[in-house]
Amino acid sequence: MADGDFDGVSGHGMKSLAEALAHKNDWAPLFDASNMRAALLGRSGGNSKSKAASATYYDDMYVDFNCAMKLLQRGAPLEGTKVWITNEYQHSGLRDDGAAIVCKLVGMAKGAVHVPS
Repeated sequence: MADGDFDGVSGHGMKSLAEALAHKNDWAPLFDASNMRAALLGRSGGNSKSKAASATYYDDMYVDFNCAMKLLQRGAPLEGTKVWITNEYQHSGLRDDGAAIVCKLVGMAKGAVHVPS
């Protein structure tokens, strides 16, 4: 990790936690596409499906919109995710207005906030 990455949360042990996680090598793959899709669609053997929502910025200067949409389409790993496509924010949306964005995404995941799809 780079020096200065955790200045905003210093004193909370975040740097040591991040370093420990970065060096951990005894766990299964974190991003298994078939497991993510199964969990989001309720096919993972559990009693219910996972709830997920995402903000996808149409003109994000760092994330290609079409690549992001490929992960969310039918048959893709993130099928079942509720998607908010917007130009209200850029890549720094969480930093710029994090509380509003997180509230909207949590509401979407719970089914209390609806967005056109």
